[in-house]
This record gives sequence, C-alpha cells and structure tokens, in this order.
Amino acid sequence: MTELDHYPARTAMSLFLRMGGWIAIIFTVILLIVSLIGQSNFSTAQRFEAEGRDALAVVEDKYVREGRDSDGNRTYTYYFVLEFVTQRREEMAVSKTVGRAFYDTRDVGDELQIRYLSSEPSTVELEEGDYARGAAVLRWVALGFGIMWLVALWVTGRWTVEALRARRYGAVEMAEVVEVMRTNVRINNKPRFRIVWKDGQGRKGRSLLKKAHEVQGWHGRDPIRIYQGMKRSWWAGDIGDRPKG
Repeated sequence: MTELDHYPARTAMSLFLRMGGWIAIIFTVILLIVSLIGQSNFSTAQRFEAEGRDALAVVEDKYVREGRDSDGNRTYTYYFVLEFVTQRREEMAVSKTVGRAFYDTRDVGDELQIRYLSSEPSTVELEEGDYARGAAVLRWVALGFGIMWLVALWVTGRWTVEALRARRYGAVEMAEVVEVMRTNVRINNKPRFRIVWKDGQGRKGRSLLKKAHEVQGWHGRDPIRIYQGMKRSWWAGDIGDRPKG
C-alpha cells in the first residue's frame, strides 16, 4: 500500500481516546454510579438507625422477572410481595428483591421478621443492617474502580503525551512493514489488527488497534512513515503528521 503524503494531526483528546482513554471514561461513569448508590445506601442505613421499626411480614406472593443483559444473556430477578401492618396500623404490601437462595427457601404464607422506615414504610430491610452492609460493600467496589480509573488514566495519558512529543520533536523516517498481525482483542465480537514494522535500526514497532478494513492493502515490505519517540516509534497514520511550517 502507498503511504499518504500527509495525515492530519490528531488532537490530544482524539489521541487519548484512540489510546484507550474511553476505558478511563467508562470507569469514571461506573465510579460515579457506584458512589451515588453507595451514598444512597449509607443515608438509608442512617435513617434505619434513627427510625427503623420492627414488623412481622407475610410472604403474600413471590415471582421472578426475566430480562437480558448487554450481551444478550438471560438474567433473573427474584421478588417477594410482603404484607405487614405498621405501628400506625397502616396495611402495607411491598415488593422486595431477594437473592436466589433466600427465594428458594421461603414459600408463600411464610412469616418474616422485617424492619421498615417509620416515615417511609415502603422501604424495608429483611435483616437489620442490610443497607449498612450494602454501603460498606459499595465503598470497597468504588475503591477498586477508583484504582482502575487511575491506572487507565495514567497509562493512556502517558501514551498520549509520548505520541504528541514524538510527533513534535521526534525524527521522522520511513520504515518497512513486516506483517499485519491479527490480535487476540475482539470488540463487538470482531477481531482487531496491528500493522507491525521495522525501522532502519532493526527495531520493531506496531500501530494502534485497527479494524479489518483499516489494514486492507497493507503487506510486508510496504513503506510506512513513522515518528521516533523516547521509548517507541509511532505510525503517522495513528497520530497524524507534524504540522508544516
């Protein structure tokens, strides 16, 4: 394949996303969601400490809802319909999600000791401290995602800075394509590829992940333009060419 005379210079944000920065963005969204849910559970746990009331509930009904996750796999959510009377003599019927094991060991008509909020009887705990334990678990989950977010941000940010420096200050030279390599990475169940090259000093480099149509026409011994960085070389087609002038 013939190398283009000039590739438009990519912006820092464009490079960040192409380097995998979208992973850091996904972690950011997940971290925010987990943190919000955890804070909500913590607030509810505090309310249970202040105004939690005990009641004897009856399992009036039980049912399962079927759904599908993002990959198309079936998911199941288990519910109890609990009927109980509050201390104010209010008759309540509340649907409550439960775990599969708990669902299987209880039948319609069974009695359960529960706790509810005096100001909001529709909010119940099957066991005292459920919301507090949930908040504690989510804090650890948020910590884990926070660490992964920092790692993803640091790695992709470092790659982006290195590519920008190579484009601005690095030596530009022609290398020779060695192969078009199919990787083990699959996105949306489609494989991704890399162009592998060798420069004049015999050092190998490789492109960012590419879709199949983006590497069509590339073959071994094709010339390819690269920018030499501090630790590796970068293909002009990935990062864009140095602005002229």
